[in-house]
This record gives sequence, C-alpha cells and structure tokens, in this order.
Amino acid sequence: SLVLYLEFFSFVFIYLKNVLDSEIVLSVSIVVLAKVLVDRNSPFLKSIIINKGSKEGIIKGMPVTQNKYLVGRIVETNYLSSRVLLLNDLNSRIPVTFDEKSTQAILTGGGTRKPTLSYLPEDYQFVEDITVFASGKDGIFNAGTPIGKTKENGEVELFVDPNQLSFVTVNLIKPSKEIF
Repeated sequence: SLVLYLEFFSFVFIYLKNVLDSEIVLSVSIVVLAKVLVDRNSPFLKSIIINKGSKEGIIKGMPVTQNKYLVGRIVETNYLSSRVLLLNDLNSRIPVTFDEKSTQAILTGGGTRKPTLSYLPEDYQFVEDITVFASGKDGIFNAGTPIGKTKENGEVELFVDPNQLSFVTVNLIKPSKEIF
C-alpha cells in the first residue's frame, strides 16, 4: 500500500516538474501552479475552479495554460479560488492567427469539445493540421501562445483536452485592457 502511494506521488511530482519547467522556460511572466477542482454547478458551460485566487495575485482576465498551451482565462476570482472559462465554452471568443498568411480569426467556443474558427476572410479554404496561436490583439493573451490544430471543417483540435485538466498554470500578467 505504501509502495503504491510512493509510486503515485512520484508520478505527480514528475508531472508537476514538467509543467513548471515548460511554463517558466517559455514565458517571461511569473506563473502560479494551481490544482483543478470539480465544478458541477456553474452558469458557464465549460469552466473549472482552481485552488488559487487573489491571495496569489490572480485577477480577472489572466491567461491559463497547461504545458505552455492555452486552455482559458480567469473570469472570476476570490481570495482562495478562481473560475477559469475554457476555450470550448459557449461564451469564449479568442482572437487567433494561423497559416503562412497570418490569417486572423476568432476562436469561438460552442460548448462542444472543439471550438471553431469564425470571422475568416471571404472564401477561406480550410487546411488540416495548421497550428492556431493566440494573436494577442485582445491585450489578454500572449501573442504566439499555441492553442491547437485546424480541421478541414473549421474546427480546432485543442492541444489540451479540457476534460482532462488536473493542474494548470496562471500567467500573472496584468491584462493591458480593462476586463469586465
């Protein structure tokens, strides 16, 4: 029994070390590691509660990542916890850029597993497996933060499965716009 606990905690330690290593090396901002708590009774379709809040400097609008990939943003915070609106939530809208032409679009959550690209140039032809990045035009997300890969139908396969989040990092950057 003790051996199983040690094995479990060694896996958790390795996982957390990898999360922190990838976030700190690839970001100039300070990050806070947070555990994902269950969120069953939420007015949002796809959101999570994390166990860090204003006590750690988290404020509304801050980006949330896992292993350097964008998963959402803080929409509500209190002293000890915060709510994260995930990219696939019905209310989520993120300005993105992708392909060799730096095409601009809005990643729109639909409450399903895969958000879609909208507000594209007229007659845009989707190509599969193009990496989608946050454009940074909203003043919230760091430009160049990877999000997922395009599909031929205009959906985006997220790099991080929002249903499998256990630990995330909050980038402690102050949004350059007022978030309300």
